[in-house]
Amino acid sequence: MASLRKRSNYYSIVFATRVDGKLIQRAYALGTKHKKIAEQKRIQYEKLYEADEINPFDDDWNLLEYEKQQELKGTSVVSPILNELQKKFLREKTNVTAPTKRHYKYLLKMFMEHVGYTMPVTRIDADDIRAFCLRDDLANASKKNYLKHLKTFFNWLVEEEYLESNPCDKIALPRVRDNLVDKIIEEDDLDLIFKKFRQYQLKHKKAGSIQSADQMQLWFKPLITLAFYTGMRRKEIIQLRWEHINLNEGYLRVTDTKNGSERTIPIFETLYWRLIAWKKLMGNPQKGLVFPSPKSTPDREIAMTGNNVSKRFKFYATEEAKLKDTVNFHGLRHSCATYLLRIGFNVIEVKNMLGHKSLEVTNRYVHLVAKDLMRTANRNGKMNYLNEA
Repeated sequence: MASLRKRSNYYSIVFATRVDGKLIQRAYALGTKHKKIAEQKRIQYEKLYEADEINPFDDDWNLLEYEKQQELKGTSVVSPILNELQKKFLREKTNVTAPTKRHYKYLLKMFMEHVGYTMPVTRIDADDIRAFCLRDDLANASKKNYLKHLKTFFNWLVEEEYLESNPCDKIALPRVRDNLVDKIIEEDDLDLIFKKFRQYQLKHKKAGSIQSADQMQLWFKPLITLAFYTGMRRKEIIQLRWEHINLNEGYLRVTDTKNGSERTIPIFETLYWRLIAWKKLMGNPQKGLVFPSPKSTPDREIAMTGNNVSKRFKFYATEEAKLKDTVNFHGLRHSCATYLLRIGFNVIEVKNMLGHKSLEVTNRYVHLVAKDLMRTANRNGKMNYLNEA
């Protein structure tokens, strides 16, 4: 028979037998902190011992060497482990873009850190996935994203016949209120943010705490204006190049996109003049990053850090301009969507400009401009009955 022993958070398997009435025990380290993995190995090794396929009481027998031999033979003491199968999944996942594949790799790495790299996939259940995807520290969008991608991975395991069913199917995301409206700002809010930004810079320059052009953060107004009027993602903005901006014809192209599809975005007048001024300040470059890091040199081009951009915007928007604490950089993308709908772009045009994968995503913004639609209808005399009632 075999049992488990835990010391210093690690599990060992203990084999026991009696010889001439004397109890003999042999313990072997399993090299895991995870109880499920240890229990799976205990069951399998006990079966092997009872079938006389291994002899853990032989002085020449070594558990680690035995496992290495099994791996070389292409067999395993336990069911296929998570780490090996996620590698195979990523190799065979050829129908997605490179960024999406990187996201799968990143997410599956986090999941393996949660349940154990050598966790047998047959031992993973809905509780494991629920504990990973529905943590309190995750935003609702992240919970949905994690569960969606894990579901795809486990569906693949079912298709490859490693599992009989997908444990993700037993998990339902909690219903939450769509709080997009709390993240959206208007043009007046944007003007207020820029006003507070300018006041902050002048105040600290006068006090002597700002002494260089880099500290003036001159990129702030053109970059934030670009985000508000184009709806581009943060990564798309910091990787935008002057070669992709056509100021003469009034459009820019986004080439490094999340879904792999290039898109064209018109440059509105407010943004046009911001870009003209920024380009002049930069020395009228014809190529290179639009917003290079101050650490860039003539020989080495470095993009700005996305987190720094987000933190600076959050600071001026919520701490200086005193807007809602829910306002953040990604909210500029939501703000652009509602702005476009308000000025007359239809849902399909907004979908194409923002690079949404489906109309379902874009339709989230339609109800946010319902009051504007009501005002337009009333202005055109189509709802006079409300005034007559």
